[in-house]
Amino acid sequence: MSIGQKMAEAAKMCRYMPKDGFNSFQKYKYTTAAGLLAKVNEAFSEQGLYTSTHFELLDLREVQSQKGNTEKHATVKVTITIRDADDPEGVAVFEGIGSGQDAGDKSLMKANTAALKYAYIGGLNIAMSDDPEQDSGTEAYQNYAPAKTAPKSNGNGEIVGKCEQCGKAVTAKVADYSQKKFGKRFCFDCQKAQSAQPDGNNPF
Repeated sequence: MSIGQKMAEAAKMCRYMPKDGFNSFQKYKYTTAAGLLAKVNEAFSEQGLYTSTHFELLDLREVQSQKGNTEKHATVKVTITIRDADDPEGVAVFEGIGSGQDAGDKSLMKANTAALKYAYIGGLNIAMSDDPEQDSGTEAYQNYAPAKTAPKSNGNGEIVGKCEQCGKAVTAKVADYSQKKFGKRFCFDCQKAQSAQPDGNNPF
């Protein structure tokens, strides 16, 4: 199998990333770099691919935050070289640019993480739930990763996947409601369990 074929298989395994993190300060969900890299590493390892990474600092400056505080803003370019363990001549390259801002010493780390994250997203054509143009019409697809073998319908509508908590089959109607209310794909029973929480916190 050529490196191109292996990359195609890896891309298939990484075709979708849900929002698996939550920013408690600014109150929004996002796809974590750790979650994305775990999926990419698993796919690459299965295909016998390994990487080397080079970061280049493009810009580092002091800026003022909205509160008037002085912070550092960094912009970084990353080059990821992917090699085939079975073919020394097999090479692919991804590139990405990321920025990070912080009042302490983490602006560079944030920029590195963002660059790495979006290099893989672009290189593997990963469908993201972090689309800045997303509206309520796309909420149903936030946490939907097509199963390799789709579960059969239970007569209550078209099955679109499994409950993220218990693994039960979930219909499109139930999934759509769950996405809008909880931001995750839960079955009817798990939605009831979530609603029963006194403070509304997600127990899952």
